[in-house]
Amino acid sequence: MENIEIDKGPKKILLIDDDPAIRKLIRKILETAGFEVLEAPNGGTAILLMKENPDLVLQDLILPDITGYDLVQKLRAVSENPKVPILALSGFLERPDSPWDTSGGFNALLVKPVPAAVLLDAIMTNLSA
Repeated sequence: MENIEIDKGPKKILLIDDDPAIRKLIRKILETAGFEVLEAPNGGTAILLMKENPDLVLQDLILPDITGYDLVQKLRAVSENPKVPILALSGFLERPDSPWDTSGGFNALLVKPVPAAVLLDAIMTNLSA
């Protein structure tokens, strides 16, 4: 008997960034690629939106109400899927190949501005992992 995977619709991504222009740009990239996008401008909203069970989270490291390192722990604690991929977004690293420690709870780091192809590749890699 063959395995049949039921299509559950588009994958849902929670995008957390306090900059509305960055959220708009990334949302357009993601929606064009067929993803459903939930947006949060801060940590408090992000924690509430985790109830929507996103398939992946894209999270800025600097938010107005919480640090990214504290938020990732809270998101994992409230998620129905504690292994949901959470990718950090930061504009404060000098080079994309800078050494970076993923022990902070993130699956990967993306340096802003992130090219659309790099963003989508990271998302697909982490969704399929």
